[in-house]
Amino acid sequence: MRRELGFAAGLTAALSMGDLGVIALFGSNQFQTLPWLLYQTMIRYRADEAAAMALVLLLLGIGLFAAFDLLSRRRQC
Repeated sequence: MRRELGFAAGLTAALSMGDLGVIALFGSNQFQTLPWLLYQTMIRYRADEAAAMALVLLLLGIGLFAAFDLLSRRRQC
């Protein structure tokens, strides 16, 4: 059961990292998330900066997923 819970936690963390709905509900001028900043950068036609932010967001999502998955597998042994 630990492996499945670790997979679910990793998937949840990766999905919540890129969620724009949170900023739509709780956002303000002082509170910005990486997906919202990426969206604002794309609107301003800054493709290079947007690509770099998308890469950071992708790596954070994959890293979170992998960390939770590896922790659940390590605890199983």
